[in-house]
Amino acid sequence: MDEETLNRLAAEALLEEAKNGARRAAVMGPSGWIKKKETINKRFLHSTLRNAVISNRHKTNSSKIKESSPPRKPPNSKK
Repeated sequence: MDEETLNRLAAEALLEEAKNGARRAAVMGPSGWIKKKETINKRFLHSTLRNAVISNRHKTNSSKIKESSPPRKPPNSKK
């Protein structure tokens, strides 16, 4: 696409967005101009946070165990 076509499409998109905002404002008042927030994927977010907490807890517990345990002796090598 050439630059002129891109500019025309961008102008059309902006005009369409302005028309939609004006329609929403006519119904809802001035807050109609504000776009709705996109919703987050709560299932993904909860799963990610839960797994991160579990992983951090596991790493913390394993590092505490390593610090408190006495050093291991190497096994005797028999020839």
